[in-house]
Amino acid sequence: MSEELKITKIGKLRIYMTTGEAVKSKTLLRKLFPKTKYLKIMQEAKASGIMNAHVFHTHAAVQKGGQMAHHSVEGDNSGLTVCIELVDDREKLQSFFKTHKDILKNNTVIYKEVEYWEYKE
Repeated sequence: MSEELKITKIGKLRIYMTTGEAVKSKTLLRKLFPKTKYLKIMQEAKASGIMNAHVFHTHAAVQKGGQMAHHSVEGDNSGLTVCIELVDDREKLQSFFKTHKDILKNNTVIYKEVEYWEYKE
């Protein structure tokens, strides 16, 4: 089967944060209606040409040993964790991490090497 596949080693960067985290802004409009951090990271990933970027929402989470948060239809869900997953070459992910250190600091960030599978033409 391996002769039918082209296997490339690439990387996966996972960034964990709560849905309530917002980007700090200087404009009055954004202070009143702040942009969520995870959407800002997705926009930056697209602008940086990252191959794949996804956001995964959780139903329950404990982050850094804190309180357990869980999804509630009637309650505040801003404490729930989201996972932003970026997939690309290791060098490109490292560059993204270094470039966006102001947004990514104080969040859990995990890198893992993965295989990208394609059918040979």
